[in-house]
Amino acid sequence: MPVSLADLIQDHNHRVFMNMDHFAEKHYWNGEEIIVVPDDAEALKRKNNNVNDVSWQGNVREILIHTPVDTFPEDRPEPNTQVLFDKRSMRVLDIHENKGMYDILLTVYDARELI
Repeated sequence: MPVSLADLIQDHNHRVFMNMDHFAEKHYWNGEEIIVVPDDAEALKRKNNNVNDVSWQGNVREILIHTPVDTFPEDRPEPNTQVLFDKRSMRVLDIHENKGMYDILLTVYDARELI
């Protein structure tokens, strides 16, 4: 029986992209362990292209993560909701479902350094 392209992509996502020996890392989403691939370069590129830009606040940092839909511990997160990611309160800025993966853009407020 032939395998569909969607099945091949999902298999590739789990075996290669979400492989802890390659790209993936363990993190926590609202107290539940999840496997994600953080994408700091893409978040920086989005900020530099003024996509959902919040740069007027110097203490805001964006984190883009990729995680499989089928192993995500809850329903699809909604934009503008608060979550705990690695025990830090963050806001879901944007989310897209892409070939069985959630691409979740989070924003976090870092404390400003006093000089």
